[in-house]
Amino acid sequence: MLYTADDFSSDAHVPADEALARLRAGNRIYVEALDHERDLSPERIQDLFERGQKPFATVVTCSDSRVVPEHIFMTGLGELFVIRVAGNVIGELEAASAAYACAHLHTRLLLVLGHTHCGAIKAALDGERGAVAPLTERIRGAIGAVDDPYRASVLNTEAAIGELLRCPELAALAQVGSLAVEGAIYHTHCGVVDFLDRSCARA
Repeated sequence: MLYTADDFSSDAHVPADEALARLRAGNRIYVEALDHERDLSPERIQDLFERGQKPFATVVTCSDSRVVPEHIFMTGLGELFVIRVAGNVIGELEAASAAYACAHLHTRLLLVLGHTHCGAIKAALDGERGAVAPLTERIRGAIGAVDDPYRASVLNTEAAIGELLRCPELAALAQVGSLAVEGAIYHTHCGVVDFLDRSCARA
């Protein structure tokens, strides 16, 4: 299905399946370079200021400068609520940010986006500690004895999903079918996103 620019306008309470379809279509446009125009206009900035934000999805992803969800999914201002932290690990602040987006802004899709060639994953695999220990210890706990970087990224993403669903507010939304929590891996060498196959609560 082809989407037009109008299909990517922000709207509150977008069903999770529709939000996921928008992300898939946006990534296809990004990879195939079919269109690089999104609304970043002064008029859009003013509209968001006056009417507030209504993102259609929340994305938790890594701080890596190559991983920019707004570009990867070809979205404009106000369309995604993005939470970034090295290694896309979930702590108290990340979970609280996600709960705010899903409970107060009513995004019905929460996507954890890991990626290949992740520096935080490599640091964990290499056993680095010091200042990065709060990250590497969490990642190490998620990946166990796995030493394949791609598999480690998948396991780390799945662990982040599990952490998010331990947040009471998010778990309650998922339980009643008002929130889907999904995972995906971005390939830094080509721009393609692999959406992980999961059985999740869906709106």
